[in-house]
Amino acid sequence: MNKVNRQRPFGAKDKWSYAMGDLGCNMSFALNSYLMLFYTQYIGLDLGTWGIIILLLKIWDAINDPIMGALMDALKPGKRGKFKTYIYYGSFVLLFSGALCFLPIPSAPYPIKVLVCVVGYLIWDMAYTVVNVPYGAMNAAITTDPTERAQLSTYRGIGSMIANIVVLITLPLLCYDKDNNLIGSRMFIVALVLGIIGFAAFQILIKGTVERVAVSHEPQGKVKFNYFESLSDFLKNKAVVAITIASIALIIMQIGLSSANQIVFQSYFKNAKLSGILGLATMIPSLIVIPLVKPTVQRFGKREAAAAPMLIGILAAAGIVFLPITPDNTGMMIYIILAVLINSSCIFFSTVVWALVADSVDYQELQTGKREEGTIYATYSLGRKLAQGVGVSIVSFLLILTGYDENLGAQQSVDVARNVLILIGLVYAVCVAAQYICLRFVYPLDKNKTLELEKKLGRSNVELIGETGDEE
Repeated sequence: MNKVNRQRPFGAKDKWSYAMGDLGCNMSFALNSYLMLFYTQYIGLDLGTWGIIILLLKIWDAINDPIMGALMDALKPGKRGKFKTYIYYGSFVLLFSGALCFLPIPSAPYPIKVLVCVVGYLIWDMAYTVVNVPYGAMNAAITTDPTERAQLSTYRGIGSMIANIVVLITLPLLCYDKDNNLIGSRMFIVALVLGIIGFAAFQILIKGTVERVAVSHEPQGKVKFNYFESLSDFLKNKAVVAITIASIALIIMQIGLSSANQIVFQSYFKNAKLSGILGLATMIPSLIVIPLVKPTVQRFGKREAAAAPMLIGILAAAGIVFLPITPDNTGMMIYIILAVLINSSCIFFSTVVWALVADSVDYQELQTGKREEGTIYATYSLGRKLAQGVGVSIVSFLLILTGYDENLGAQQSVDVARNVLILIGLVYAVCVAAQYICLRFVYPLDKNKTLELEKKLGRSNVELIGETGDEE
């Protein structure tokens, strides 16, 4: 049973403090797109080794995410609250663990390089889970008012946008030299500075928010939790499975291709310092489209609004594969425009995804009679984390097929760099098509069925439209 704690009223302090949580997560997560380049071009791991390492680590991460969600659901809240207790302790480890991933040891023996890569990433990844899963779930604990929850979601997006703007502009300028090669020796300091900024943001989150909605454990006595039973319920939930697969495709597209996109700017367009422009250019359509999402959803439905634009994305991806994109400024502009169209075609889905997940929670509640937000959220995060590992791993192996030589850094041949460009277009096309199929043909809750669901339960998840995840 939930009860509302009588504390100071919800206000701007909660909203801006909650925004700092996503800023902190993105500061820690920002350097992920540089990990492959750091360990292959600077440290000296081959692409195959890197692909296997990241895949195995993400499989472990996929296991510990649901465990984290289960702990939140089952254990009695700490003195700082159900969620902030985990964020508090996790933030201390996260402060340093990001820098551990970028220890400058290019002359170390190969086994030591592998060991440092595995241990450093494992510590960071577990700390990030301890912070990010509770942060993603604490929205509902701050307020019960749908309008106020929508405001929290908006401010979370603002926090993410601030972090992304800072990172996209500054990191390429700091991390590449005049010959477009990664300055690996500088990455440790950069990661440490980002860790400090992230730590400060988490402390503001903890101090500035109040968990007003508390969970009472008294009537239930000892909590018995069966994860495998909950996982079975999750897999029977057609709605959440479809959203999970679509999200996996989206994450593979966004995270898996991030390093490959940097290679294109490094080796094909010969201007690595401008690699952040692609991310910034993608954010501009978001500012235009996001205000249109709610009225579009109200008219057509969440599923319908999310799926339709993806047809444009599929065509744009085909353009990257088949159009004669030249290795000059004109070609770079064409590539950026096509990539922006692809990413923009998924904005509706990215904007409504958390509302779709919430609808899936309601859908499962009607099926099983149980409401398990923490477990469902964490298991959904399982798929997202797997996508990060599988995406980076698959792209690493596919890069080998293009003829890419990690030892050459930015000095790849034009033909190899062009092959990488075509590979990116193909991955974009497959991922956007997978999202469209899942939403249009697998996800069962169209507009009418969603309205029926809301009527039966007496509530709507429309306030979650605009909620953003970590990228993650």
